[in-house]
This record gives sequence, structure tokens and C-alpha cells, in this order.
Amino acid sequence: MNKIVISNLMRAKNKQSFFALHQVQSKIKTLYPDVQIDFHILWDSENELSLKDEDIWSNLIDTEIKNLHSYNKTFFDNYVEEYYGLDYKDKFKLWKPIYFILMAHYLRRVKLEHYYLIYDDDVLINDDFKHITDLLIDKIPFGITEPANSGCDKVLFQKLVGLYGMDFQNVYLTRNPKALGFNAGFQGMDLSIYDNFLSTDRFELLLNIFEYQSIYDENGNEIWDNRRFFIDTQQQSFMGLMNTSVSKKDIHILDPEKYFVVPNFGPHPKYGQLDPDDEPDGGWRWGLDSKITHFIGHTRGKGKPKQFLNKVDQYLLENKFM
Repeated sequence: MNKIVISNLMRAKNKQSFFALHQVQSKIKTLYPDVQIDFHILWDSENELSLKDEDIWSNLIDTEIKNLHSYNKTFFDNYVEEYYGLDYKDKFKLWKPIYFILMAHYLRRVKLEHYYLIYDDDVLINDDFKHITDLLIDKIPFGITEPANSGCDKVLFQKLVGLYGMDFQNVYLTRNPKALGFNAGFQGMDLSIYDNFLSTDRFELLLNIFEYQSIYDENGNEIWDNRRFFIDTQQQSFMGLMNTSVSKKDIHILDPEKYFVVPNFGPHPKYGQLDPDDEPDGGWRWGLDSKITHFIGHTRGKGKPKQFLNKVDQYLLENKFM
């Protein structure tokens, strides 16, 4: 039986996460009813937006989403300590994205998985999903580009070249000659990239690739200067670069004319200056042209834009969950 593994960190069992899980499950099952879908989700109850589980949506997740494996951060703290005798809990508290790396490592080392889709809960699937589902079934690594930010996954490039040598750079430029940047929230990942980090000494080397810096300064104020880009994109950089250079198969770059992830601000040759305060689209008119729309960007505590929330409600109404 073909199996598709989907994994990510989600903040709570709420309307948004139910929508995300049901959407991708429904798309795949409509195409291939016999495909098994396994979800591995880390529920982050200590999230920065103070989001909590909501009973109605939590119950729907438990009943409607099949083969759901749930985790919390303590599980992965213990995984590191029990399997490797390392205590990095204080560092992990400073930089939460390390849990994306730990989950993937666990899927490879313990669950013996070969491949998974990392899938954020603020993604709209705007087509039948067949092209991507076929890639998932064939376990072909793929990335969706960020055309407005090709540097989105490059902050660890020199560090990884230093670790692997110039072959890393040569393979990268052969497989991705335009050095396109890949989004971290929607990517088909080859889990063999973790095979170099299974022993204790190599696993500690993996952990030490990253810098454990909080997004809050010593006074508790959120950081918004140039430090924030490095802090936020280390995980994205590791995944995008490793999935390109170290994966067993060449990465498939989704057609940038049809699949792309863009913000809702800045200049655009067709739409002009995009502005998040524009009505009614909030600057998302470019992003909504993509077959996959990822509502990226810092909301500074405001939550997701109404353009996304309205689509979520529309989906749930059409499927009779509201």
C-alpha cells in the first residue's frame, strides 16, 4: 500500500488546524482512496499567540483525521535525552524551530520513514493536488519557490559547505542552478538527509549547526531588526539546502509560474505595489494566483488575515462542518 507521511508543528487543535488537516486529507483521498496518510503533529500549547484547543474542533480532529500521531515538545526533549544522553532543553526553549528538525530526525531514526510532506496550517490548496500527490507517492523531494525572496533559505549555506565541503555547493548549483529559495512550510522532504546525523557525535553536530537565539531581547521585547531574519530562517535554510544537495534524488522544483509563495507587500510587475492595507484582498492578489497559497509573514500578534480566514470558513461551510 502506498503511504504518505505529513508532519508539522501546529499551535492548537482549533478551527485552523482542523481545516488544514482535513483539506489535505480530502484532496489526497479524492484522488487515491487507498493511499494511507499518516499525520505526525507536534501540538505546541505554549505558542506565542496563546492559542488553545477548542473542543468542537479538537473533537473533529480526533474523529475525522485518520492515523493522527500527536506529540508535544516534552516528548522530543526526552527523545534527545533518552536516545543520546544530551540535555539541550534550555537551548530548545530559546529557539522553537529546532523541534521541526527533531521531529524529522525521529521520523527517520525511530519510525524508519523515508520521506514526508512538511505542511503548515495556513496553506490553501487551489487545485486538484494531483501533481503534488504523485510526487508524494513517488517520494520525490520538491520545493515551492519564494520569487520575492530567493535568499529565504541561504543563511546556513556557508556553514553547510564548511561541513560537507565544496561538493555540497556543486551539487546544489547543479540541481538548483538559479539558486531559487524554497519555502519551509510546504516541501516534500527526503528524510535520508538525516542519515549522517544518527550516531551520538553526529547528532550533537547536527544540534550545533544552529544558533539558539530567542526572538525576544533581554528586556522581553520582540526583535524586529536584521537579527530576526537569521533567527527565523535557520530551519528553512537547513531544510531547503539539505533537501537540494544531500537528498538521494534530484529535487523537483515546482513550476514557478504556477506554484509560488509570496508576501502581501512590495512591488510586483503585474499588480504594482502590494499593500496589506488594501481592500478587499489585503495585498494577497498575487499570492492567490498560485496553486498553493501560503499566508506567510509576521502578523505581530494580529493572527492570520481575513482573506485566509474567510477561505477557511468557506471550506468548512461547504463541507458542512459549520
